[in-house]
Amino acid sequence: MYKFVLLLGLFFAQITMAQEQEEAKNYLSKATQVGENVWIGPQPSEQDFNELAAEEIGAVINTRTAAEMADMPFKEVEQASQFNMNYDLLEIGEGHAYSPAKLSEFDQLMTANAGKKMLLHCRSGNRATQLYTAWLIKHQGKSAAEALQAVGSKSDELNDAVKALLGR
Repeated sequence: MYKFVLLLGLFFAQITMAQEQEEAKNYLSKATQVGENVWIGPQPSEQDFNELAAEEIGAVINTRTAAEMADMPFKEVEQASQFNMNYDLLEIGEGHAYSPAKLSEFDQLMTANAGKKMLLHCRSGNRATQLYTAWLIKHQGKSAAEALQAVGSKSDELNDAVKALLGR
């Protein structure tokens, strides 16, 4: 009887571990792949960096503000560094307006990280998506319709944030 209980306990422990490992591998499946090597997603957790490293993400561009990041339970820059990922904070949000200068800075980061798998994120993925959409239009020569399609937008019009990044 004791062996049966022990085996049963081990069985359930393995199931729980397998579920936890599967959940840990779900970040990129929830993110949107918008280019060959580019994903846009919400704020990754500390544990998500294990998956990002396993998938050979080489650069993380965070579009949250420093004030937002100060409230996080971990230091994202340290997580990225631990896995030898380039990390950049390109602040968009309160006190950091959408502007052509932000788009130019983003283009420099995209150029510097060309050839690497990249994750672009903010809290929800919206700011990162708007920035990437504007970048496709201004720096990759895409039409508005092509850029919106590339990011999986259901809209056929640019929103005010993208227009502000483009200086319109």
